[in-house]
Amino acid sequence: MKTIFICLFILLTQRSFGQSPLLKDQFSFPLGASMNPRLLQENEAYRHLATTEFNSVTAENHMKMMMVHPEANRFDFSKGDELLQFAKSNQKRMHGHTLVWHNQVPKWMNEFSGDAQAWEALLKNHVQEVAKHYQGQVSGWDVVNEAFLDDGSLRPSIWVKNIPDYIAKSFQWAHEADPNAILFYNDYGQDGKPQKMKAILDMVQDLQARHIPIHGLGLQMHINISSNNAEIQRVIQQSSSTGLIIHFSELDIAVNPKNDSTFVYNETAKEAQKQKFKFIFDAYAGIPKPQQYGITFWNIGDRDSWLRGYFKRPKEYPLLFDDAYAPKPAYFYLTNTRKNEK
Repeated sequence: MKTIFICLFILLTQRSFGQSPLLKDQFSFPLGASMNPRLLQENEAYRHLATTEFNSVTAENHMKMMMVHPEANRFDFSKGDELLQFAKSNQKRMHGHTLVWHNQVPKWMNEFSGDAQAWEALLKNHVQEVAKHYQGQVSGWDVVNEAFLDDGSLRPSIWVKNIPDYIAKSFQWAHEADPNAILFYNDYGQDGKPQKMKAILDMVQDLQARHIPIHGLGLQMHINISSNNAEIQRVIQQSSSTGLIIHFSELDIAVNPKNDSTFVYNETAKEAQKQKFKFIFDAYAGIPKPQQYGITFWNIGDRDSWLRGYFKRPKEYPLLFDDAYAPKPAYFYLTNTRKNEK
């Protein structure tokens, strides 16, 4: 804890003397992070970086089904509202994540039984109650999250099992509830998975042909230092060729993807990570500006990464700030070395 406060003091001192530019000020598109309301409240160093370095906020978990709809007849928006209030108080954009997903579904939904009409009423009610609650307060929504498997088939879930055409219906319901929100389909791992990428592109084409409101594609960008740049670039080009708005929605760059217990985060790994961040930002800058929604990091410091928590990978360092919230080499490249494209 002492180390965290020392780093916070150094960061504040640098800001006071104008020695270090802010990340969010270096780019013409928004720079965001997914955030945890508990950490914003309890961790001063976390809150400082969230306030100063980013101009867009995504709820990492607290707008997902399990959190906001814990019982059939009860919604709980308290934690999502905390994040929204933080964004409003600090003049930041709020991005909604996510309305429909196969994961983090409340127990009562998984145990629900009924015909197709009852299932459709359930999902429509959820989508529209959440979207209406945040109407006019979020810029965009990840409406449907991770609907396809690597082979291009629809992922098995209670939604695909019980609601024919649930993807199109979810977008339509979200648009009815908040006509001004930018509506995204969000997914991961399209690089090196051509069948998955084709399925997403086919879905976009189908929705557009039916005049279903889809406005953007979220490319999660959970990648690692060995990810193939050409394959990532191909996904970016294919996605942007749809004409939709593009969001790098959940960026982190793993340095120890095999979870090697003897891994050392040395200068070689830091340099490789810096070069991969450089590639990602250069690639995003190449997307036509009207299609640029921004880049969002999946949390702020290495200690907060889902790769450590959810996947139990303690020797993983995928973000711009280390365990003590001190900036890493990739951060200094993006803020001090890089020529921004404003």
